[in-house]
Amino acid sequence: MIHLKINYEASLAIVEREVEGELLSLVAVAAAAAVAAAAAAVAVAESVAVAVAVALALALAVAVEVAVEVAVEVAVAVAVAVSVAVSVAVTVAVATAAEAAAAAAVAVALSVAAAAAVAVAVAVAVAVALSVAAAAAALAAAVSAAVAVAAAVTAAVAAAVAVAVAAAAVAVAVAVRVAEAVAVAAFCFFVLEVFVV
Repeated sequence: MIHLKINYEASLAIVEREVEGELLSLVAVAAAAAVAAAAAAVAVAESVAVAVAVALALALAVAVEVAVEVAVEVAVAVAVAVSVAVSVAVTVAVATAAEAAAAAAVAVALSVAAAAAVAVAVAVAVAVALSVAAAAAALAAAVSAAVAVAAAVTAAVAAAVAVAVAAAAVAVAVAVRVAEAVAVAAFCFFVLEVFVV
């Protein structure tokens, strides 16, 4: 019994030492894993910090570049606006000068046109006066011609009347002679009829 008890205690002590060794091994492994996890966490934190720093630097660089570009574009837009304003002012000045020159040219042209119109009106008046004079002369000539024609017609009518009267007289004389000849012939025929019978 004593021997078995000793063996049992010895075996129990061996098992306890093995269990303690296993536990120590597990604790060492867990500690090593915890240290590795902490190192990994530190590395990840460092990587995150580096990434954040890089992102901030990139964001700052992009923001600066965008701001510079915007400033340049604003400056260019301002310069363009100033140039456009200057061009508009120059154009307005040139247009004003051109408009004044055009107005002067139009005034000169209107003066020339008015002078030409006056000259044309005078020429038309002269032509109308000459036409009226010519028409008056033509009317006088026409009146003279009408009077001459009327005189000629009157003379012709008188001549025709005279010829008609003379022809009528001749016709009457011829008719009388013919009647006399017929009467003589009738008398002779009557005499011959009486005496021959």
